[in-house]
Amino acid sequence: MTIPKSSIGYLTQVYQNVSEVNWSEAEALYNSLKSAGVIIPDGEGRSKGALSIVCSEIAKMRGGKVVIDRADIGFPDRDVDGAAPILRERYGPVSLLIFSGSGRSLVPLVDAQKMALHITRTGRRRDYSIDVVTSDPNSPLGRLGREFGTCLVVKGRELEEDSVDTSAFKSTGILGDVFILGASLVLQAIAEALYSGKPSEIRERTERLMEETNAVVERFVSSDFLSELINLLERRSLCFFAGLGSGREVARMTAVRMGHVKRAIGDQVYVAGESSTPPPRAGDLLVVISYSGETEVVASWCKNFKKLGGTIASILGRKGTTIESLSDMTFHIETNVEPGAPNDFYVKAAFATSPLPIFLIEKLQERGLRLPEYILRWYHSVTG
Repeated sequence: MTIPKSSIGYLTQVYQNVSEVNWSEAEALYNSLKSAGVIIPDGEGRSKGALSIVCSEIAKMRGGKVVIDRADIGFPDRDVDGAAPILRERYGPVSLLIFSGSGRSLVPLVDAQKMALHITRTGRRRDYSIDVVTSDPNSPLGRLGREFGTCLVVKGRELEEDSVDTSAFKSTGILGDVFILGASLVLQAIAEALYSGKPSEIRERTERLMEETNAVVERFVSSDFLSELINLLERRSLCFFAGLGSGREVARMTAVRMGHVKRAIGDQVYVAGESSTPPPRAGDLLVVISYSGETEVVASWCKNFKKLGGTIASILGRKGTTIESLSDMTFHIETNVEPGAPNDFYVKAAFATSPLPIFLIEKLQERGLRLPEYILRWYHSVTG
């Protein structure tokens, strides 16, 4: 497998880690998801967002799976063990699909333990599966996956010292970048293989995604779009990220990471359309992620933002769209998606936006402000 070389050091590490995946583990996860009638995605923070992006594509693809999130109002019980038999009766075998780099995330661990108890009590291992993607196969979640389903190991960042400073971020990433991006890339390849019905294609599709995401990132980091966006992010103003569906998950993932940096300098970052989101003001920034560029609700947000004197930067999958016409600047990620197939635009957008906080940190360093990672970890711990 060819490993792309990225100008962003931690992305080269992502690709290296992905190349070391045990493909029999990936195929085991494929088989578990293929046999499932319903998937429950489970994780915390940005891991949950990355998982939701791909699960959304699995749900939307032709012949896709039913995907029911724990947060959905239609989830049939307050706990996984109570919901599992109901979902089994309605849809067939149940997969509890977990993303956790550490393998110790609290909510997924509680859910997995309850599912394991249910499987043990009923003895119906063919009806229920705990499928875990983690960096640590010996963690509590890793062990539960190996015993009650599958465990796919995708390595994360090796360096964990709190002393990491600004100069190291391009090499190490921030917090869980390396695991989250690598795991989402492999799961996207599995989703595409589910669509084609050919598990033997997982490795080939993964290699293609590595090459294409790297090409998108290299184009992004050398673009005028990024330079202008970083200049806008450096300003003392509110920043909003927007999208719907998978686009909102990319927006939320990026907002969480950018928020760690912006809050450290006294600013705030929001996801548009949420109950806690304040109204924009003149001079604020809206960053939009949309494949079609025609999502009516998002276009309406853009129109309102323009009226109030805000600046709009968009990352789109198509040219000549309504949202592009409303934007002050646009970056395109073109994809060749077969109708009904999983769309890789959102994974590519997640890769492209991942270095944004790092470039902002570098810009702040040029002004004399250094942000050690323990500050970002503190904001991460108190904001989720």
